[in-house]
Amino acid sequence: MDNIEKLARRARNGEKDAFVELIEQCKLSMSRTALAILHSEEDAADAISETVLTAFWKLCDLRQPKYFKTWLTRILIYNCYHLLRQRQGSLSLDDVPEGTWAADREKEYDNVIDIQSSLQELGENDRLILTLFYLEDLPIREIAKLLHIREDAVKTRLSRSRKRFREVYQEREGHCYEACGK
Repeated sequence: MDNIEKLARRARNGEKDAFVELIEQCKLSMSRTALAILHSEEDAADAISETVLTAFWKLCDLRQPKYFKTWLTRILIYNCYHLLRQRQGSLSLDDVPEGTWAADREKEYDNVIDIQSSLQELGENDRLILTLFYLEDLPIREIAKLLHIREDAVKTRLSRSRKRFREVYQEREGHCYEACGK
């Protein structure tokens, strides 16, 4: 039994400290997912806050503690889309702060910014599937459950999203080399 499952069981039994620890362990994952959908740190923070409250009050509905992270992510995605529907297209790519996913070293920083910028050019479904698979390390089976689609559909979307990302990234790199005179 892994740590998240143990903590989820304890939290379901009323241990508030265990719930706080669960949220701490999932904080980065929730941020990445919310930013992939919402493109705004403020909106992501709102969706995460709502998700934490919902998870706290609905923890008794969690049937299998080993799937706490998947359950929490499903709530988060619902809240992100709900927030998008409320805001009705008022988000723009300009709302994404520079360096949201920046790494410590300058070279990695530049690469991460290039990747983030390329991700932002993709459609919402492409960003979400790539974020869940690569940044959240969710297996295809869990992504299928989370998005309520078949595993084959996840594999197909993942393949298409990788191709689109590769095209956008290579195009961006080509423009960079031309602009820099390389």
